[in-house]
Amino acid sequence: VAVQVSAAVYDLEGGAWVYATTAAGTYTRRRVALARTVGARAVIARGLTGGETVVSVGAAELYGTEFGAGH
Repeated sequence: VAVQVSAAVYDLEGGAWVYATTAAGTYTRRRVALARTVGARAVIARGLTGGETVVSVGAAELYGTEFGAGH
């Protein structure tokens, strides 16, 4: 499974997360392990299955909204 590099957000400990689309306008943050990057793509070692849709533009904003950053 590979996603755009821009889909990954990182916590303070360096953990990688992506936001998977669960319904129209609904997203769930998922912990992922990145195997490597190839150009603009990040290969996911675990945490996602094929066919899932993830946010690739605006993931950082979702992360900030979830944790109240900037408020």
